[in-house]
Amino acid sequence: MKYLIYDVCCISIGRMKNRSRYEVIAAILKSVNKEETRTKIMYKAMLSNDQCKLYLDSLIRSSLVHEVNNGEKTLYRITPKGGKFLSYYDQMKELLPVGIEENLADEYYHLST
Repeated sequence: MKYLIYDVCCISIGRMKNRSRYEVIAAILKSVNKEETRTKIMYKAMLSNDQCKLYLDSLIRSSLVHEVNNGEKTLYRITPKGGKFLSYYDQMKELLPVGIEENLADEYYHLST
């Protein structure tokens, strides 16, 4: 079974933009640095229940997150591989200029003739 994950909206001050898949994955991984329930992950990563479930299932299959059954609750925790992904993601964000995607879109639509 394959899952298709759509971009997720992110609300910034006075403006709404779509987050990339990697931004969403990083938000989830940051929220599961300690064991968390799916509900808390949803709120911390600003996802709907359906989106959160799809992403968590994908991250579990990719060994970036693992489930911990605590008797009554299912909790999620980042794996060493997930920590490595998050570290690389943070390094990549430091190397790229801020707002590169927004700047490219602005330049594309405001070409002078």
